[in-house]
Amino acid sequence: MATGNEGVHDVTKPPRIPLVMDVDTGTDDAVCIAAATLCSDAIELVGIGAVCGNVEIGKTARNTLDLVDFLGCDIPVHVGAAQPLARPLCTAVSHGATGLGDVVLPAARRNYAQGGVTELIRRAAERHRGTLEILAVGPLTNIATALSEHPELASMMKRITIMGGALRGGNMTLASEFNLYCDPEAARLVFESGCELTMVGLDVTLKPELPLSVFDRIRAAPGPQADVVGRVLDFMMRRKDEFGADDPNLHDVIALAAIVRPSLFKFETYYVHLETAGEVTRGMTVADFNNISKRPPNARVAVDIDVDGFWNWFVDLFGAAG
Repeated sequence: MATGNEGVHDVTKPPRIPLVMDVDTGTDDAVCIAAATLCSDAIELVGIGAVCGNVEIGKTARNTLDLVDFLGCDIPVHVGAAQPLARPLCTAVSHGATGLGDVVLPAARRNYAQGGVTELIRRAAERHRGTLEILAVGPLTNIATALSEHPELASMMKRITIMGGALRGGNMTLASEFNLYCDPEAARLVFESGCELTMVGLDVTLKPELPLSVFDRIRAAPGPQADVVGRVLDFMMRRKDEFGADDPNLHDVIALAAIVRPSLFKFETYYVHLETAGEVTRGMTVADFNNISKRPPNARVAVDIDVDGFWNWFVDLFGAAG
C-alpha cells in the first residue's frame, strides 16, 4: 500500500562520507579501524590501504587484513608502499614486534584486494568524484605516490585528513611527529598538492589521555570491535606501567573523530611548510602564523579538542554501558 512517503528522503541527515583509510596498522590504528566500522551512519568505508610505518609492510598489511576479517567487515584491503620515497624505513618499537603488541588475531580467510593503493584511490575518486575523503593515519607514502602518478586526483577528492604533524613540539624529535618524520618527502608532496587538507597533529592528539574509566567500560562492552579494542588498550596500559610511559594516546581515532564529529574540534587555517632536512627539523610542520611567506593557506589545522566530548563519543560508539 502506498504511504505517500515514497521517494521522500530524510533531508535532516547528511549523506554518508565515502572514505578511504590509509593505515600502518599498529595498536592505535587498530582502534581507529574498529571505530570506523562502527560509524556506518556517517561514513561509507570503501577501502583500506596499508603502508609501512609502525612496522614493516608485511605486518601492517597482515594486521589490517586479519582485523577487518575478525570484525566481519567486507572491506577491501590493498597493499601499499614497503619503503618511504627517499629514505630507509624507521619503525616504532612501542607497538611490539608484530605491531599489535601481544594481541593475536585469527588468520584472515580472505585475500588482499587486487591492485595497489594508488589504484584504490584512483577508482574511488572516479566513483565518488568531489565527495571522496581520505583518512591517512600513517606515513604519507601511499598518498604521495597516488598524487604523483595521478595529479588530477587533487581536484577530484574532497579532503585528506592527516594524523600527523605538530605545531608545538614533536614525539620523534623535538619538533617532528612520527608519521611525517618517517617520510618527509611524501608529506611535503601532499601538503603542496593543492588538495584540501585537515591536519590533526599532536597539538590535539596528546590531550585525551586514556582514562581508566574508559578502559574499563570498553572492556565490558559487547561485540568484536570492543573485544579487540579492549585487548589493544590492555596492552597499551600494561606498556605504560612497564615502561613508565604517559597514559596511552589514541592518536588515529582522534583524526577519525575530526571527520565524523568535527564539532569537537577548534580549527585554524594556515600555510604549513613541511621541512625535509635537519637533525631536529626533519618532518617538522611549520605554520606561517604571521603570513611571512604570503602563500595561501594549505591546511585546516586542529588546534584544540573537547576532551570530555571526545571520550563520550568514543564510549558511546562501542555501546558501552555507563
